[in-house]
Amino acid sequence: MTITTRAGKGSALTHNELDTNFTDLRDGVGGLQLPKTSGLGIKVDSTGTPTFPWRDLIGDITPKTSGAGAPTLAAFRGGNVRSFFYSAGDDGDAIFHIPHDYVPGSDMFLHLHWGHNGTAISGSLVVDFYLTYAKGHDQAAFAAEVNRTLTVSTPNIATIPQYRHRVDETQITAASPAASQIDSDIIEVDGLILVHFNATTIPTITGGTTNEPAFFTLDIHYQSTGVGTKQKAPDFWT
Repeated sequence: MTITTRAGKGSALTHNELDTNFTDLRDGVGGLQLPKTSGLGIKVDSTGTPTFPWRDLIGDITPKTSGAGAPTLAAFRGGNVRSFFYSAGDDGDAIFHIPHDYVPGSDMFLHLHWGHNGTAISGSLVVDFYLTYAKGHDQAAFAAEVNRTLTVSTPNIATIPQYRHRVDETQITAASPAASQIDSDIIEVDGLILVHFNATTIPTITGGTTNEPAFFTLDIHYQSTGVGTKQKAPDFWT
């Protein structure tokens, strides 16, 4: 797509040039073209406060499968649909790859999808996350791990109903990070976040399959530019 312009202020385009410009914009001749600059992309809410949209960086939990700390695979609802149920001290791992549409410097939120099938619940759910990060392409070593704790109050069955799909999150990166967070300024495309998690405290549950919470999956909310990078390796935006 080529848009015809005039360098001189007040110099009008011809009718044919205007028609061609608008036709090319309408028909997307050559495809939508955006700058390759870092941090630019597609925002939402054009008439309000435009911002980069949120997307899910989907993880796949790898539970410990034997010995101390291994969760129990059991029926969640009905006799066939199963999930891993976690007792206090059970643990697992996950890995997250930073995608090419990540907004540089933006915050990330780790969230746990979980539920229970009991008829009564009380107490709280406490999950400790241990995280380490490194840029890709031989740029950095994995940093010392940080410990981020997610605490969810589970006072009663009315607040945390049976079979309800819960999503609870905690912020894991920040521009001015706490000791339990990663510096968002170092997060980059193709980096990896390694996560180990531990069910430190579980609610008191009765009337369920195992009387423990079920952890379904672990994801990260991140903001997206809506487009990838021009290059597949550093410098990604040249």
